Amino acid sequence: MRSVLWTDRAGREHRSLVRDGDPDSQAPYGIPQDPPDLNQLDWEGIKIEIHNRLVKAGLVTWMDVQRGQNRITGIIQAVLKRKIVRLYRQQQLEEERNA
Repeated sequence: MRSVLWTDRAGREHRSLVRDGDPDSQAPYGIPQDPPDLNQLDWEGIKIEIHNRLVKAGLVTWMDVQRGQNRITGIIQAVLKRKIVRLYRQQQLEEERNA
């Protein structure tokens, strides 16, 4: 088996395992090797949480942002990282249940 990177019609990149003798064009039919589906995230909740953290951090104007760009990065990482890591954990648990 070999890994093939391919792009779907929506522009999303994927990775699939195909048999060594199969052409790359068979990648959409191979064994998916994608990260968890980010559509599972509560994007409305994420936007609210980021908004609230920006307000609490005092990042409300362009001047605030210029002075506190590292704080914006920290806020975004704090909110998104744990939610994405949780998706990976859920995916692993589902794979273990289905094995």
